[in-house]
Amino acid sequence: MRVFIGGLIEGILDFLTDVWLLRKKRSLDGRPENTWKKDAADVAYLEWWLTAVACGAALLGFVVLFYVFGLSFGVSFFVPVVPATLYCVYRWITLTKA
Repeated sequence: MRVFIGGLIEGILDFLTDVWLLRKKRSLDGRPENTWKKDAADVAYLEWWLTAVACGAALLGFVVLFYVFGLSFGVSFFVPVVPATLYCVYRWITLTKA
C-alpha cells in the first residue's frame, strides 16, 4: 500500500513540477503568461493523451514488425520506438514555445 501511495504522490509532484517548469520556461523566454489552469491542461494533454497514442503506435509497429514480418526483436523494438520518442520530444518543444 505504501508503494501505491508513494507512486501517487510522486505522480502528482511530477505533474506539478512539469507545469511549473513550463511556466518558468515561458517566463524566461519573455512570452505572455497563461493561466495555471491552461498550462495544467496543456501538460495533461501532452502527458496523457499524446503519450498514450505514441506508445500505442509504437506497440502496434513492434507487433507488426516482429510477428508479421519476422524481424529480430531489436529491430522490431527500436524502429517504431525512435519515431514515437522523437514525436513526443517535438510536442514538448512546441508546447514550451507556444
